[in-house]
Order: sequence, then C-alpha cells, then structure tokens
Amino acid sequence: MNLTSLRYFVAVVEAGSMREAAEGLHVAQSALSRQIQNLEQAFGAPLLSRLPRGIAPTMAGRVLLRHARDTLSAVALAHDEIAALQGLRRGEIRIATIDPLAEDILPGLITRFQARHADISFDVRVGNTRQVQGLVREGLAEIGIGYNPPPDPDLAVLTAVDQPLTAFVAPDHPLAAQPAIALEALEGCRLILPPARSPTRRLIDEAMRRQGVTARVAVESDSVALRLNTAARTQAVALLAELSGRTAVAQGRLAGVPIADPAVENGSIQIFALKARQRSRAVTAFLRGLQMAIRHAR
Repeated sequence: MNLTSLRYFVAVVEAGSMREAAEGLHVAQSALSRQIQNLEQAFGAPLLSRLPRGIAPTMAGRVLLRHARDTLSAVALAHDEIAALQGLRRGEIRIATIDPLAEDILPGLITRFQARHADISFDVRVGNTRQVQGLVREGLAEIGIGYNPPPDPDLAVLTAVDQPLTAFVAPDHPLAAQPAIALEALEGCRLILPPARSPTRRLIDEAMRRQGVTARVAVESDSVALRLNTAARTQAVALLAELSGRTAVAQGRLAGVPIADPAVENGSIQIFALKARQRSRAVTAFLRGLQMAIRHAR
C-alpha cells in the first residue's frame, strides 16, 4: 500500500466510475484496477461495490476513504510547509463556495494572489451551501463559503458577515422604485425562491409565516444565475442575498430592493473550515485576503 494507491482509490470513489477515474488520472484502467485490488488484499476486505451504473464504496471502503483523505491532506500540507521553508512557495488551495462568490469576489482574489505567488494553484468547487459544507467535511476543500449554513459540529466558523435578503426585480417592476419594502409587500407577488428545505428557504418561509404572508412560488431553484435571469425577464421577485445580484444591478438588468424586516436581516455569509485541521501557509495567507474582501463587500 502506498500514497498512489490511496490517491487512486479516492479518485475512483469521487468519479463513481473506474473508466472516468482512469481518464482523469491519465493512467490505464488496468493499472488503476490493480492498485484497487492491492488495497483490497492489504485490508482483507472489498472496498468497492460494482453497481449497474457506476461504483460505490462498501462500508469498509467508506472507512478507508475517510482516512485516505486525511492522509493525503496531511501529506499535501507537509509538502507545502517544506516547500515554503525552501522558498519554493508551491502548493494548492482548495475552496468550496456558493455561486455569488465564484462570480464576484474569488476570481479577482485568485488573480491577485497568483500574481504574487505564481506557483500556488487553486481547486475551486461550486455548489449550494449544503454541498459546500459536505465538501469541507469530506476534506475535498480546506475553506468553505456559504450563505446561512446550518450549524455543523465538525465545522468551525472563521468569519461571518451580515448579508440580509434583498428583493431583485426587473427595472420596470412596480417595486423597483421603492427604497425598501416590508415582507407584506410581497403578498400576491410571484416569487423566485431557493429550493424547499434549504437553509435560506427556511429563513424565508419562517419570516413569511410570522408575518402572515402567503408565498406564491413561481420558480424555485438552487441556481443563483437562473433565479436572477428569470427575475430580469419577468415580473416575478427573486429573494437572494444582496451580494448575489450586485453585478446584475450594476449592469442595469435588475433593481435590488432591501427588505426591511428583522426576520430576514440576520442572514450571513460565512467562511468555515474543519475543526482542528491545520492549514498551510498558502491557505492561511489567502484566507486573510478572503476575509477582508467579504467584510468590504458588505
């Protein structure tokens, strides 16, 4: 058993397919299969289940997966620390984030960081807040950025910045000229909302319930871009964090109207990471810039 075997095993689980993992690793599928077989012989247990459509880890495989990710992460951290001592400044920064940060803040931050540290690479994965939490919890990302993430005992919140909900509407919408609105103003409006049972949707539903407002749902989706673009083309109202629609407002495609209601003013963008997980110097340095950028964005 060696690090290559562990890396190949993790790649197969993440791809869910031996063929796709082999293509991603640029190795022959037969060589990949041999590495998996060697691992199964070393542990004396089957690690993967061959399903009609793809591959999934067995119970033993899930145990190995957790430890394999920890091992590979520790080795990567050691490599980064040794490289820093030698003045090489190499390494990789793995981030999981929600859409708005991927479109608005992160590209500029990454570009400026790499201008100073050209040998630092980035792996950025984008999803909804729950997916981001999962990627961090599984060790696939060192830093996570989400909106209103539910409490997680495995994760430590490093930064939380208030980001209240905003109503985004087409420029010719009757609400567009308002400096701010109460939740009651949304009674009867066709709404574009995040998916049911998502953290932000629960915040919206609870606030409306308290105010006696009936939600008339026109569209629900976990895609921020789809929600904003639908609002720009219709007379429906999209409810998102202010940061989500900032670019569209600046371009004149949408108007952003603050919602003046305490029940929806406690939303926040949070940066989080695994508890008790040491971070490399590169991650720590980038994290400082990310925290400043998010605070400034508010």
